Amino acid sequence: MKPSKTSKLAELEGLVADLNRERSELDVTIENMMANMADVPPERRSSSDWSSDGTLTKQFLDATNRQAELEAEIVTISRAIAAAKKPVLPH
Repeated sequence: MKPSKTSKLAELEGLVADLNRERSELDVTIENMMANMADVPPERRSSSDWSSDGTLTKQFLDATNRQAELEAEIVTISRAIAAAKKPVLPH
């Protein structure tokens, strides 16, 4: 049996809520990482985990890439939700 429009909409809204939660958690992680990096004097960053190929730099790039993926997913799903909520007009 095909899912109803209401259940599909609820599924999409639940998914976007989950993605928004993940994005919020990631925002905090990124802010904390930026604060951590700011605590390392610039002249010491190149020899620390914040160097161009350092562990923290890689984690930061992974986090910001995931953040961009989440944003794209949220936009796509939000558009689908808006489209599902539009009333069908009779011809």
